[in-house]
Amino acid sequence: MITRCPGCQTLFKVVPDQLRISEGWVRCGQCDAIFDASLHLVPQAPDALPQNADSAPPSTPVDGGTATPELASAQPEPMIPTEPDSNEDQGPALQSTTESGEVSFLRKPRQDTLWHKPLVRVALALLSLTLLLTLAGQIVFHERDRIAAQQPDLKPWLLAFCEAFNCQLSALRQKDSVLIDSASFTKLREDAYRLNFTLKNTAAVALALPAIELTLTDSRDQPVLRRVLRATELGVGSDSLAAASERPISLALAVNVPATAERIVGYRVYAFYP
Repeated sequence: MITRCPGCQTLFKVVPDQLRISEGWVRCGQCDAIFDASLHLVPQAPDALPQNADSAPPSTPVDGGTATPELASAQPEPMIPTEPDSNEDQGPALQSTTESGEVSFLRKPRQDTLWHKPLVRVALALLSLTLLLTLAGQIVFHERDRIAAQQPDLKPWLLAFCEAFNCQLSALRQKDSVLIDSASFTKLREDAYRLNFTLKNTAAVALALPAIELTLTDSRDQPVLRRVLRATELGVGSDSLAAASERPISLALAVNVPATAERIVGYRVYAFYP
């Protein structure tokens, strides 16, 4: 196809693919004018257009009409498709082809050498090491009790770590591994009862002593009184249960509400970590 520059009236050959990519907008290689090539196409007859436009004489008309501008005798610069812009002096032009004929959007991007500099590599290595140490510190902070239970030799290091980061090292809490066995609740006198039960640790590591919830029920199994016994109230000298061990506990309890003492016929015992 042939299009005419409205600025300098130079005729150029254009390819439909170029016009489709740039939506018809091109830049003249002679006067740098930007225009819509699809609006300035020149109708041509097959016998009127020379076979080689580059070697056509300056006086050869394109459409056979009178007062028709001639093809440029000198080879003009290639047409440059560009995006439409209200300001013709601004905006980068989009080269349709490279000097070797390769389409511009198929060219391999230029590799940035910034990341290959030694100082940048050293900075990235230090940043990666810092992030790795931070992640390791967070894991130790949240799993310190488990690590101390599974690796007792690391306990001095964990104590120093907790001192530096203002945390506390305590026995591991693992509720599913603590069971209540052989429980009984007997009445000693009108307002006194005795609760006997055995705490069993089924885990392979020492666990923290749980709290005990005691619920006294009536004949319809409805709660009448409820009390929570913390680990310090169980009368055990230690705050932990050894691995795969049992600990019998016996507690004397008083009920100071006479009206409710007559309704007590049952009980429930539940171990939990508050």
